[in-house]
Amino acid sequence: MNEPAEGGSERGLELDRIVFFSDGVFAIALTLLVLEIRLPEPMPGSHASGLSIALLEDLWPDFYSFLISFWFVGTLWIAHHRVFRYIRDYDRSLLVFNLFFLMWIVLLPFSATLLSRFEDQQLAVVIYASHVAIAELALAGVWRYASRTPRLMDATRMNSRQRRYNELLVLAMPLVFALSIGVSFISVPAAELSWLLVFLVRPVLLGITHYSGTYERL
Repeated sequence: MNEPAEGGSERGLELDRIVFFSDGVFAIALTLLVLEIRLPEPMPGSHASGLSIALLEDLWPDFYSFLISFWFVGTLWIAHHRVFRYIRDYDRSLLVFNLFFLMWIVLLPFSATLLSRFEDQQLAVVIYASHVAIAELALAGVWRYASRTPRLMDATRMNSRQRRYNELLVLAMPLVFALSIGVSFISVPAAELSWLLVFLVRPVLLGITHYSGTYERL
């Protein structure tokens, strides 16, 4: 197959390659998250101790980091899926925007590991929150580029309210994590707790935009 011209676009099954590749990156990132949950190695010359409540408590930071990161990545996958349901074509710039977004997804297990090992330290919380916020903004870049390039976006598949909802959603998500960075200067646990507001963003925005039930139920 000949290389498409610079700035040109292709239709058909070629677009599916982007989606399948993206899904594969998400799957790898989710798998890497669980690999960080490891039982502590016994000291040299000592016998492995049995399972105990204390051992499970020691593993709680790893489980917490896995659970919250899994759902954040899952939320981003749903948002990515929603974005590409409206995209009918692509060009080289869209590929670059999408790759930039996926870079932050596949790197998230690193920030999740920092959070599990230093969950009580502000720097770890700031790094994690900044990472997720940047990933959200990168996805917002994919949406904004595609939505402002008529040949890429199928505008007939959404009404004005749906467009407004999507525009608000891609900005509201990173705002939650940006605000949590400020909260971390007051209380690190409160900053981590504030991340749960992410799961309230969608229903709140649906109320703001007065959705009538025509939105996609994912």
